[in-house]
Amino acid sequence: MSDIDSLVRQYKAGSLSRRGFFKRAGAFGLLVPTASSILAQAGPAYAQSPTRGGWLRIAQGNTDDTLEPVRMTDTSDAVYGNCVYQRLTRLLPSLEVEGDAAEEWSVNDAATEWTFKLRAGLVFHNGQNVTSADVVESLSRHIAEGSESPAKALLSTVTAIDAPDAMTVKITLSSGNADLPVIMSDYHLSIHPAGHSDFTNAIGSGPFKVMEFIPGERVVFERFENYYEDGKPYLDGLDFIPVPDANAMLSALLAGDVDSVYDVPAFAVDQLNSNDAVTLHNTPTGSFTNMVMMVDRAPTNDANFRKGVKHALDRELVLNQVFKGIGTISADTPIGPTYKYWCPDVKPAEYDPDKAKFYFDKAGVSGFDLHTSETAGNSANDIALTFQQSAKGAVDVNVIKTPSDGYWTHTWMQKPMTMSGWNARPTVDAFLTIAHMKGGSWNETMWGSDEFDSMILAARAELDEAKRAQMYCDMLHMMNDDGGFVNAVFQNQLEATAQNVMGYTPHPVGTLGGFGQTLRNIWLT
Repeated sequence: MSDIDSLVRQYKAGSLSRRGFFKRAGAFGLLVPTASSILAQAGPAYAQSPTRGGWLRIAQGNTDDTLEPVRMTDTSDAVYGNCVYQRLTRLLPSLEVEGDAAEEWSVNDAATEWTFKLRAGLVFHNGQNVTSADVVESLSRHIAEGSESPAKALLSTVTAIDAPDAMTVKITLSSGNADLPVIMSDYHLSIHPAGHSDFTNAIGSGPFKVMEFIPGERVVFERFENYYEDGKPYLDGLDFIPVPDANAMLSALLAGDVDSVYDVPAFAVDQLNSNDAVTLHNTPTGSFTNMVMMVDRAPTNDANFRKGVKHALDRELVLNQVFKGIGTISADTPIGPTYKYWCPDVKPAEYDPDKAKFYFDKAGVSGFDLHTSETAGNSANDIALTFQQSAKGAVDVNVIKTPSDGYWTHTWMQKPMTMSGWNARPTVDAFLTIAHMKGGSWNETMWGSDEFDSMILAARAELDEAKRAQMYCDMLHMMNDDGGFVNAVFQNQLEATAQNVMGYTPHPVGTLGGFGQTLRNIWLT
């Protein structure tokens, strides 16, 4: 089935607006009159009102999943977090920010003092009112002494979090940050009752509350009847069903055993597009599955080694062989065309096995191990094997496949070279801060410097758009030339739902409509 057929199906399923259809159809070369004719022949989109009831079964689950905000690490945790908790703000698919627990906010001229006003009437799942004291404690846990929260770097300039009254939160920064409302939408910054510490029995104020949470076995959430958005969520609940790999996930969807899957491998696109029982959602994003070279240990601490890897990677081969041409070639930075401050001047290293061998010889390396696992992304193993193929003749790459359970604790950031995977972040600053500042808990390459950190801080506070764009461009050039981050392709987000799933809205930052944000809007026919 063609790309246009897929767009028609998304339109009729209610996951793509009429305007969105024309925009996406135009990208495929269709003129407006032709696109209008196609829609006329297709008939109207489903326009029935949302109905309450039913359970959505989602293919997701690992043994190391958590509902503790300071320990959340991957997509599963983010999805759970957005179901159970609220944050002060919410990031929309348009990448604009709106209030979630906060109804409004204000800032001083220097962008160093932010005041958030909470919505009236918010309650936790245990019936307790949500107050500013709960927000203060929830945020403060991330920056407490000894905290290893991935969000600690995002809040590195916070000097005080105060509650002037029960409905007001004031956040003071050491330097200006115009992006703070966007940062407050990060899934780690979830709000729980003050004093609550038993996250095996998590309590939030989000659209769903926990019925059962046994990571890797059974996770079940039910509708929270006192959620603040009238009538939402529409579903009775969510049933998360662990699946061992991509093939099992696809089989479960096609057999009707689950209703929603994400991280669909590109090889399955044609199969799903030709199946009337499912709808495929194909969304350009800044997500990727990357190679990590840790610069604090051998052999990846050698700049010649890193240059060898970059020239040994055939990015076109990865795009076409692994992703079937669906995606965008990347330079070796995490910032792609979907970001406001993307720098097109930063180019990927040319594929040149002879040049790669020259650099590997200078580093004294003839072979090395590359550790991979499907938990880094369903494409991780295939990317590793394709890199092994493209590097042949320049260096011997030994690909070591590792089970998903425990990969993030016993392999990632432990071995010199591993596969990793990232969803997009709402801003360039958020990504650089959490993953590329010195000492950051998710600085997986250990690359960085005091100079680079100061550049991040300076760009964050810069209000001149042109100057800020150039500052980010300079930083991305530095990463591309010397860093330990290697990425071949920015991936389109491929997700699929059963035909009776309505109201599903894809999001460029996070699967399941922004790490599960769309779940409160879904209903079943």
